[in-house]
Amino acid sequence: MTQIYAIAKREFNSYFKSPMGWVLLAIYTFISGLYFSSMLLSNYADPSSVLSFMRSLFMVLIPLMTMRTISEDKKNGTEVLLATSPASTTQIVLGKYFGTVLTFLVVSSANVLYVIITLAFGGTIDIRYLGTLIAYLLTAFTYLAIGIFASALTENQIIAAVISFVIFVSFEVLSALSQMIGNLLTSLVNTIDFLDKIPAATEAAWGGALTNALNWLNPSNRLQGFSQGTFDLLTIVYFISMIVIFLYITVQVMDKRRWVK
Repeated sequence: MTQIYAIAKREFNSYFKSPMGWVLLAIYTFISGLYFSSMLLSNYADPSSVLSFMRSLFMVLIPLMTMRTISEDKKNGTEVLLATSPASTTQIVLGKYFGTVLTFLVVSSANVLYVIITLAFGGTIDIRYLGTLIAYLLTAFTYLAIGIFASALTENQIIAAVISFVIFVSFEVLSALSQMIGNLLTSLVNTIDFLDKIPAATEAAWGGALTNALNWLNPSNRLQGFSQGTFDLLTIVYFISMIVIFLYITVQVMDKRRWVK
């Protein structure tokens, strides 16, 4: 744990010893503050709406935050120092992940101010806000793990950001295309069934099953109920599993590079 803490602290400090952390903090505070101010001008305050709005911008904000995580070490040669340190690859990845998570929490700390202002003006914070907050954090922590994985693939920070962005956009595109892909499977099965041995209902069921599977796998579709105050333990386990999987893959990528060298 000492090694993980040391690496996490180093990662967190590196953000705010450079302009990157302050720029991200300024961008987040400006955009979220502008959105919240527009609600106040309409005599309306809903911090959960701010969380939902900012969550929709993760596909841009998080690649900017994670693009330097590992790729910068590769570019500067400090990856070799980490590789020869007493810390294992798993500890290095976990340290960088927790450092990035802490940075994200600091960057998004303006949300606490929006809750205070809402309560000060007589507003209320209900179970829907808690659900939205959980969805916000689960998405962020998962996307951070994916962003670190992308950063481990290349020493070019821009390429790492693009890889993360493409993955996040693909989640959103998949939501729109899942029905189309299911219908395509149904049409394909119907086309190759020259003897008409497969009932039409079965073909449609196969297409529907594929659509449901894609929707189930897509993280962008699994948190809709949280904003209504409906909590699903399976969804929480799913996101934790996604985090573990991507961090594990990152460890394997870094270990492979170590052995190749």
